[in-house]
Amino acid sequence: MSKIKVLHINASSEGGASVVAQRLNEGLNRFGQEVESKHLVFSGQLSHAQSASPYILWADNLPKRWFTFLKHALDKLSFLRFEASKKVRFQFSHASQGFDISNHELVQWADIIHLHWVHKGFQSFETLEKLLSVPHKKFVWTCHDLWPVTGGCYYTWGCENHQVACGNCKYLKHPALNDISSSLLERKIKLWGNNQIKFVTPSSWLAHQANSSVVMKNNVEMSVIPNPIDSEKFQPLEEGVRQELKQSHGFDKPLLMFSAAYLQNPAKGFLFFIELCNCLRQQNIDFEVLILGDNKNEELGPFSFKFTHWGYVTDMDRVKLAFQLSDLYVITSVQDNLPTTIIESLSMGTPAAGFRVGGIPEMIDDGVNGFLVESGDVLSLSKKVGDFLKNNRADFRNQARLKTLNTYDTKVIVNQITTVYKSL
Repeated sequence: MSKIKVLHINASSEGGASVVAQRLNEGLNRFGQEVESKHLVFSGQLSHAQSASPYILWADNLPKRWFTFLKHALDKLSFLRFEASKKVRFQFSHASQGFDISNHELVQWADIIHLHWVHKGFQSFETLEKLLSVPHKKFVWTCHDLWPVTGGCYYTWGCENHQVACGNCKYLKHPALNDISSSLLERKIKLWGNNQIKFVTPSSWLAHQANSSVVMKNNVEMSVIPNPIDSEKFQPLEEGVRQELKQSHGFDKPLLMFSAAYLQNPAKGFLFFIELCNCLRQQNIDFEVLILGDNKNEELGPFSFKFTHWGYVTDMDRVKLAFQLSDLYVITSVQDNLPTTIIESLSMGTPAAGFRVGGIPEMIDDGVNGFLVESGDVLSLSKKVGDFLKNNRADFRNQARLKTLNTYDTKVIVNQITTVYKSL
């Protein structure tokens, strides 16, 4: 029996969606006996050579890189006349620019096209329509945010317009009943209706949000399949070894870690993290902080606490090192799906703490492998974190690892997604 040929598609090598797709690609080729997988990335960095299943980068030379940059720039420039402010520029996509891959050799090779994150000038409505029209292909779409089922926003922030018909959109300069969000939603209803695409989401929270959309009226409900991680690569260290590693890197106090691709992204709640650290200082808790993330070339601080800023980290070995050094990973996102950073943290045996938003409560079991409080309740979170730092319990680290092995390990996820592929 021939294997099912699956092509994963991503706009960029950066971001959580690309990491998830690449881990799935590698896992399918390693453990999926019934699947052969490949991963096509439009723009970004070349794949790591050490990967057994490296992704294929389309923009693999300078002219192509300039082309992808131009596509992204044109897409955002064309949205300027619509946007309410520059704060929402990267929180909404009208998908005006695209690149036709319907005749690409990998698309022709595949039995199943597995879409992930397709923005940044990669796919427009026109190019998606051409892709969906390629004969003899089946389509799976993992929703890493809500864009596939809204009028253009990645997250709704409590808005329920997409449940009926978008319009009066707060992301737009001139919201109206028939604004661009309304027309974009209508295009989605027509383009991916009638069960043409099998939608998948990493969290039950996002599935609930998405299934309430009018876009899903004629579609089968989404399947919930969490993001995978190679638990063999992301393994915890023995505590004695970990403490020695901390000291060798100059950390001699309990270490909190915060990570976001862009620290200024309001959804990631970096300011809440700063407030949390200030509360801990007021409680006379002794700690240090490790921060990962791009701050748009602006200097961080000064803060009332000791911190180290590593900037935006793409080297996965350095990411692993950050979790090995840290005693607790703190994620103060106010809007999120199923963050890969929490999965990485738990797999490394590092407990996590954050707000009860999005898919995060599905990952952190309060008082077991970390801590949860209601969104924005920094004071309550600081009390839980403070108690933990004073009593760094090994059972939290053990439970964090156990959660990964039972829920997010690559073998578990490969079996689940293969079942979806076979059903098509």
